[in-house]
Formats: sequence, structure tokens, C-alpha cells
Amino acid sequence: MKIKSIRLGIPFVALLLIGSGCDWIQMTTTKEKMMGVWEVTGAWNENGVSVLSTINFPVTVIHLADANSVNSTAGPMFMNIVYGGSKYTQIASQIDQVFNYASLDLTEGEWFIEGGYPERFTIEMKLQGLPGQSSLTTLLNALGIAQNYLDVTVYHKFMDVKVSFEPGNDSVMVWDFDDQTTAVYNTKNSQGNYVLWGGWPVTSFGHYTFELTKRIKTVRQIILDQQ
Repeated sequence: MKIKSIRLGIPFVALLLIGSGCDWIQMTTTKEKMMGVWEVTGAWNENGVSVLSTINFPVTVIHLADANSVNSTAGPMFMNIVYGGSKYTQIASQIDQVFNYASLDLTEGEWFIEGGYPERFTIEMKLQGLPGQSSLTTLLNALGIAQNYLDVTVYHKFMDVKVSFEPGNDSVMVWDFDDQTTAVYNTKNSQGNYVLWGGWPVTSFGHYTFELTKRIKTVRQIILDQQ
């Protein structure tokens, strides 16, 4: 009787172990899901109006790497977030010349997220200005705020950006810059330490939603495909 019970119990235990193993394998962390090359395929302001055409020059692609690094064509996207609305329209005509992605010069940054399965993360984009050249300085001058920042490099950091994925599809990711998202804008001093930048109020940024679709190609390959 005991032997029969043991024999009957072995398949049941095996099924439990296999089932538990499958669940464990499927539990990919949020960071693992986010890593890779993503194309922004949808962008909306807080009123639900699409702004995709105003940030694509010619395409917005973001590579989130394992070492917290970001390489992208997302300069116009972050300019829109920070200086959006009517201010952004003042500089839109100069965006293409400033962020000359056709030459494969990418916008760099960093991203940070806790382990496990958090629903919020931090992203920081480095937008650079050089005196006498078409750059961030040109755009800031157009906004009337760059007179004292002739060689500024601004690190635009956004904390607690909401991240989610389409149900059952890890290839579609959504970012929400919402009421819980906060910002800080820094430059760096001669020793490389952060210094708060007072060129723009950190409370003044747009609440946007971005849909990102995962791509197999590199950022540079996607740019070249658009040419």
C-alpha cells in the first residue's frame, strides 16, 4: 500500500517541480525586459495629442545597455519633454540641424532601475552645447535662456518614470512621464561634480506618454535605413 502511494505521488511531485520551474524561468526582471534597442512608435502629450512627428528627425531610437548606458536619437524627444508646448515650437525648425543624426552622432545618457520588478525607473540624457556651433546652445539661445551658458552641457534627469509592457508582449514598452515623475537638471564643474543648473525650472516639463517597440537592428543601422 505504501509503495503504491509513493509511486502515485512521484508524478504529482514532478509536475509541481516542472510547473514551478516554468514560472521561475518566465519571471524576467523589469531591467532585463527594458534592455535592448527600442524605437519610439507612439508619443502623446497630456491631452492625448500625438507629437511623434515633432520628435522624429528622422526617427527616435533608444538603446538601453546593461551597463546603464544610453545611446539614442532622443535629443528632440527630451527637448520636447523639458521645453515642450509653445516653447518647443520656437526651436522646432532648428532641431534637425542641431541634432544631426544623419552623421551618426548620437545623444548619450544613463538609466537606472532597481532589481526585481519595479514599475518606475530613472533616465538621464546628456544634451551638449558648444560655442559657435549648431548645438544645444543654439536652441537655448532661441529660447532666450543661454546668454550665460555658452558652453553648457546639461544632464536632464527624470526620476520615477513609469514603465509598463503590453500584456503578454515584452516587445512593446510604455513610458509615462506623469505626476509622480520628478526632474533635476545639472551641469558639471571642473572636477566632474554635479552642479544644479538654473537655466530652466525643474517643475516645468511636459507629461508625456511614449510607446516603444523593440528592434533587432542597432541604432546606427536604423538611422541608415531612414536615409
